[in-house]
Amino acid sequence: MSSLKQIRFLLGKDLRIELRKKESLVAMAFFGALILVLMNIASGVGKQVDVESGAGILWVAILFSSVLGMGRVFAREKENGCVAALLISPISPGEVFIAKALVNFSLMLLSQLILVPVFFVLFGTNFSGGPIALIPILLLVNLGFSSAGTLISSISAGTRRNEVLLPILLFPLILPLTALAVKATAGALAARPLSELSGQLEPMIAFCLIYSAAGYLLFPFSIKED
Repeated sequence: MSSLKQIRFLLGKDLRIELRKKESLVAMAFFGALILVLMNIASGVGKQVDVESGAGILWVAILFSSVLGMGRVFAREKENGCVAALLISPISPGEVFIAKALVNFSLMLLSQLILVPVFFVLFGTNFSGGPIALIPILLLVNLGFSSAGTLISSISAGTRRNEVLLPILLFPLILPLTALAVKATAGALAARPLSELSGQLEPMIAFCLIYSAAGYLLFPFSIKED
């Protein structure tokens, strides 16, 4: 079986499980929407927020809700003792990493299909830019966050404090990407052209490549069981 077929097999298996049960996706969407509603109440219902504040609110909701899905990536395998089976299977650790990262990427994207419209309903009356302008920023953050999150999830899964350890390790790691994303999102909400956002998008691409490469190279060591 080729590498691509093996990755597609793992990706399809995990996505079928997630979409059948919908535990992670519903939790991510509900928690993110709840954060947006609470932020709307805290800032004053009906009160307009500037683009910088709006960008920060959006990414707080997305990233905090995404951690809920990240924690389940390897938890199921650890609970059922399937990690050992993955390690002795013909599938390489690198292929497992790519498949798991794509699962996280897909779950983030599906939850954002709900969270972004909710955000614009609650806060978007004062913004010049629309949801379409956020697409390249969302895709880049999803790539970097899912790559780093997959690596950290493989480390924290199976520990007694997985739910606490994962965000503690992950958020400081993706802080530079988050800061760039907030700044780029503020520009997109202000309807600035994509060329003017290159100062944020280019470093974001670099961080995504670093997270992806580091995750791919370090994953074989993080998934090993004692």
